Amino acid sequence: MTTTQPEKRMNWRTIAQVSLLNLAVTIVILPLDSTLNRIMINELGLSASLVALLIALRFLTSPLRIWFGRYSDTHPINGRFRVPYIAVGMVIMCAGFILTPRAAFAIPDGGMGALLFAIFAFGLLGLGVNMTTPLYFAIVSDQTEEKQRSRIVAIMFIVLGVGVVISAAVIAAALDPYSNERLEIIFYVVAAIALGMSLLGLFRLEPRRDDLSTAVSKTDEGSSFKVIRKLLVENKEVGRFFIYLVLTFVAVEAQEVILEPYAAEAFNMTPAETTRLTAIFRTGLLIMLAIGAWMVNRFGAQRTAVWGIYIAAVGFGMIIASGVIINSGVFMGGVLVIGLGAGTITIANLTLMMNMTDDRNAGVYLGTWGFSQAVGVGGGTLIGGILRDLGEFVFNSSMGGYFVVYGLEIVLLIVAIPLIGAVNVGRFREITEKLTLVDAFSAAGTE
Repeated sequence: MTTTQPEKRMNWRTIAQVSLLNLAVTIVILPLDSTLNRIMINELGLSASLVALLIALRFLTSPLRIWFGRYSDTHPINGRFRVPYIAVGMVIMCAGFILTPRAAFAIPDGGMGALLFAIFAFGLLGLGVNMTTPLYFAIVSDQTEEKQRSRIVAIMFIVLGVGVVISAAVIAAALDPYSNERLEIIFYVVAAIALGMSLLGLFRLEPRRDDLSTAVSKTDEGSSFKVIRKLLVENKEVGRFFIYLVLTFVAVEAQEVILEPYAAEAFNMTPAETTRLTAIFRTGLLIMLAIGAWMVNRFGAQRTAVWGIYIAAVGFGMIIASGVIINSGVFMGGVLVIGLGAGTITIANLTLMMNMTDDRNAGVYLGTWGFSQAVGVGGGTLIGGILRDLGEFVFNSSMGGYFVVYGLEIVLLIVAIPLIGAVNVGRFREITEKLTLVDAFSAAGTE
């Protein structure tokens, strides 16, 4: 007599909880990537390259996402594979976060000691982010079937969009008038809120799985790196999708470190005004996330991603045009359109990321896709800062440097289109299943 496994579904409580975890991480990153980077460049007079390097430090530890994912797949704590590691990561992330503004303020007059302290603070934050992020997406993969995932991603990022729009507006109001002390207080308050949201998000999120934990740990103990290499290298679909993700993340994120400085220089916006740009961007993101699940289910994730690419490319073109004609209205419109494109790309990419995994290796694959995101975002941040400085040197104009960055983003988006068209989810699953069976037989033969 055959038995069928019950369908895996997340209820509204657990969807709300993973949404809170996603929001907690993002509201920590928000003032770092928007407000603090602008303060470091414009108010403190630091080079865009140095600022980009510090912000990108959290991406240097991003390969650990794959290892964290594999370790959580095979080493449960008290029968739970994800929640204990997420909790530790959240604490580490917030500890680094509250140190970053003080470290930034010390750099101009603090010498090498201040720079090392800044590297420590930004790096500590990054370690926590990399430990946390792939694991709550792994929980979604663990507890759902494919057809529910696009809706859950949409809900997670609608909550994220609303939360970030509100957070950006509150931070902008709290910063007016600006002072270093006021900014440090804001960072402490944000960290406390993020930790509180994490407690709510983790409470009874993951059921205890004693029976499964023992079997998985025995099978995979001592072979983690061998298994990781086999799953990632021998499946060509992994490499193709990885490169596509890197290109799209670089293209969308390279503007992150220069958007607010660009607005300040081209249109003389104040710190409070440039902080509100995040709210405009997130509004566009939210609009597309609200209809994104329908688009993915109706047209497919890959076609939806291509549409998002075209929309984002138009937005970057508007940003360039606004600087040429010095029109802040066109600039604001461009920020909104980029948000629309980014929202479309986000829900398509995340749906594909969770579909391109399996029950046994969810942590490995989601860690890998998270690594690709970190490489893309970190690379985009570095490229944005470095090309801005290089363009300013070559053209003897900071505006020329900004135009170089935005033009490159359009090119990368266009290059990504044939890559996503070539990705085959079905073929990925067939190869993964074969590799997993080979690994299971090999492990059984060594017992």
